[in-house]
Amino acid sequence: MKVLLTLSAQHGRVVSKEDLISAVWPDTFVSDDVLTRCISILRRITEDDPHTPHFIQTIPKVGYRLVAPVSELPIETQDLSSIHPSFSHAALPPPVLSQTSRWSDRYWIGWIVLIAVLILGALIAIWSYQRSKGRSVRAANSFRTIQFTSYSGEQIQPAFSPDGRKVAFVWISEDMASRRIYIKTIGTEEVKQLTSDENEQFSPTWSPDGSQIAYLARSNDGLSLSVANVSSQAAPHRLLIPQEPSHWEQGALSWAPSGSSLIYPDHSGTSPNSSIFLLDLHTFSTRSITTPPAGWEGDLNPAYSPNGKWIAFTRASETAVRDIYFMSTATGELHQLTHDHLNIDSLAWAADSSFLIFSSNRGGKYGLWKIGLKDKLPERLPVGTEDAYQPAVGPKAGELAYTQGSAIWSILRLQPSSGKETPVQSDSVLTSTQQDSAPALSPDGRFFAFQSRRSGNQEIWIASQSGDQLRQLTFMAGPLTGSPSWSNQGNKILFDSRPEGHSHIFCVPAAGGHPKQLTFGDANDITPRWSHDDQSIYFRSNRGDRWQLWRVPAAGGDPQPVTTGDGIVPQESPDGKWLYYTRGDEDGIWRVPPTGGAETQILTQPSAGYWGYWQITSRGIFYLDRGDSSSAIRLFNPDTKITSLYAMLKQTPPVYAGLTVAQDGKIVLLTDQHDAGRHITLIQALGE
Repeated sequence: MKVLLTLSAQHGRVVSKEDLISAVWPDTFVSDDVLTRCISILRRITEDDPHTPHFIQTIPKVGYRLVAPVSELPIETQDLSSIHPSFSHAALPPPVLSQTSRWSDRYWIGWIVLIAVLILGALIAIWSYQRSKGRSVRAANSFRTIQFTSYSGEQIQPAFSPDGRKVAFVWISEDMASRRIYIKTIGTEEVKQLTSDENEQFSPTWSPDGSQIAYLARSNDGLSLSVANVSSQAAPHRLLIPQEPSHWEQGALSWAPSGSSLIYPDHSGTSPNSSIFLLDLHTFSTRSITTPPAGWEGDLNPAYSPNGKWIAFTRASETAVRDIYFMSTATGELHQLTHDHLNIDSLAWAADSSFLIFSSNRGGKYGLWKIGLKDKLPERLPVGTEDAYQPAVGPKAGELAYTQGSAIWSILRLQPSSGKETPVQSDSVLTSTQQDSAPALSPDGRFFAFQSRRSGNQEIWIASQSGDQLRQLTFMAGPLTGSPSWSNQGNKILFDSRPEGHSHIFCVPAAGGHPKQLTFGDANDITPRWSHDDQSIYFRSNRGDRWQLWRVPAAGGDPQPVTTGDGIVPQESPDGKWLYYTRGDEDGIWRVPPTGGAETQILTQPSAGYWGYWQITSRGIFYLDRGDSSSAIRLFNPDTKITSLYAMLKQTPPVYAGLTVAQDGKIVLLTDQHDAGRHITLIQALGE
């Protein structure tokens, strides 16, 4: 019981094995086996499946997390009188220690009954939870779960062949150096590579007759939409050169059941938002078939229904804010299916075209959901309940595949060492499975803010530099919230959040309080940073119909553009003479005078996608250099143009964000990820 109480006190958070053992068995040596047996007993009582947990989730190599809903049962003193007439308000003494006769047997009996009621309430809550989940559990038990891939590296983006006998998928090598499409026959270990070329490959989709696979590719020669024969190693045929990749890793290509066309997301001309395009396989002409609203990120994740009557896709007001739409292939009539402005990773049609299955974070962690074409609300599936992405539905009843993955996230601290062989030492100050990232040190270096999913939703948190004194700063309760930036005076923190479907800039006292919204409108504003004197705030925005850097007075006012080209993570130099920035999809660091002028590239690193891994200080610019064989943190002096090595890294950190440096350059905090793995799970209906 005490194990359950300890987990419930940290509901939704990972509790390490060490913390559980020390809390339940203090001052006693207990092995992990004892804790494992307790967890097993709780699972047996609650009929919980460790592979698809609804009650307690195992976090490999870390500990456990209570994922079942927790609610307090109100216990009032008058309720005790209904158990026995002697327990009334007057009969219950106050719970204060005393040496008087108030310590009576009736007092102890009252407290024993009260404790019994609490335990009974907990058991009733567990029974009620299991009863409410009974339907889902029975549904889950009608399926069998198969670990379809478990190879080194990562396997993602499953796609069933039309006959349901094979699955194509993308295999990313362990060193992340290659990304190729493979085909595996269900029920065997037969695996073969689709092509022998060296391109990065994404989003496989089968032709209706199963003889070909189309996919998106990226190489030194650029982007392509290609088709390869399944039965031969002949060179693939390049059909099209897309203009710009748009979330290719989340399902970006679909073949019409008639075999006549392919659909994919792309950009039209200089338009900053993506639309769904159709490629006619007879004429090889293309045309846009959707028109997203101006200022939105656009339309993504297209999928033909198996009966060919519909095309489903997600429409994103911003990267992390998407809803599902579907349109008629005959008339173009458009229908919005979801309306809750949450993130949707990818989607797939049911075999009978009556509903859609999709991956979303609407339940906290990403899981699988389904919604019918006439439904008002989605329903959570009994499988793929946590860390499940990229669903694919097979032609056989009850056949489903999806990508499942997890990782350990850390905030890594680098600081000078006295040793000559290791001039910089590193240690992890925070570790969890909840995507702790984007650290931002306070000006005095004593604390740092960061974004994390520890509360179930991504919010801003604060910790001391050593990783303790942890506290949640924002409580936006749902919308993706991130990109913290500490003011130079140390009393305020900027961040971006998406409460109304668009991303905007907010400011909150570092000590805690109600956030103040600083930008408004139908545009998206992200990655805010303070000017050197805290009088202005820079941010990335598409309010000019393209991504640019903008500035708004910290006291309030109308935003004004600063750059003509793209920019992200803007940072003023300590003397205020230059504004430095990276770009969303390009390598390097640029700079421009804050009042406007020539936009000049000064470095070719960090590489594209790693736009958050740099910071300017009085010593120069610290940045991530992804070399051919290893990654490093380097220091660049913009005045002398001299670059020096700060530290070699054991591995390359995850993309996006980020890195933060104390102003004296002695402390670097870095987002780190390890024990990451994504593999494909196969679900089959029993009897199939």
